Amino acid sequence: MNLARNTIRAVVVDDEPLARDELTFLLDECGAVKVVGAARDAEAALALCAEQRPDVAFVDLRMPGPDGIALAEALRGRSPDLAVVVVSAHDDGAIRAYEADVLDYLLKPVRLDRLRATVERVRERAPTNAARGDEELTRLAVRRKGAYVVVDVADVIYFEVRDELVWAVTDNDRFALDLTLSAVEARVPAGFFRSHRGVLVRLEKIRSIEPSGAGKFGLLLDHPDEVRVPLARERVKLLREQIPFAG
Repeated sequence: MNLARNTIRAVVVDDEPLARDELTFLLDECGAVKVVGAARDAEAALALCAEQRPDVAFVDLRMPGPDGIALAEALRGRSPDLAVVVVSAHDDGAIRAYEADVLDYLLKPVRLDRLRATVERVRERAPTNAARGDEELTRLAVRRKGAYVVVDVADVIYFEVRDELVWAVTDNDRFALDLTLSAVEARVPAGFFRSHRGVLVRLEKIRSIEPSGAGKFGLLLDHPDEVRVPLARERVKLLREQIPFAG
């Protein structure tokens, strides 16, 4: 992605809905910025960033639970290329924030001209797709018993997170990968769907969509063992766009 020409992906983290809305509005006014999600606390922000892989996270300093600087450290630990901007009504966290290697520290109320300058800094430092290694993933070399087994992504029915590892599951085997699920999602060919924060499934391998109570669904896959994987409630609408519910 050449960010000089394309859109910066941003997330906004603040426990105050009005503050989230205001910053989202201002970012939209900056042009070529897309807010891909918002969160009210650190836990939700970590999950959101893992799923959306934004270029920048704007985080409030004072929130319930871990504060914005602790969140910045956690985000940077997981994604060193992610730019983090702390936003606060107070200037007493600036030193701690810069020690945490944040890109910028904005004071509320955020001025549009100041925000535009921050966005330009994000644009200047964001890596290109080549630096991220975002070439389409078609084959995987997976270490097993001292050798590397080559797995065609076309043979993978689904990827899942289990026991802190990401596994590629085929008809007759499973392979542990040295990749995060978000990294896999970003590089697999079209035709995969993130049904759950821990599952990435090939759409054509979904045999049925089964209610599991309380408005939840599971997916029965075309696998010899009739594997079922979860479908998160917030992903149902997105799946309907891929496989319309006609009945």
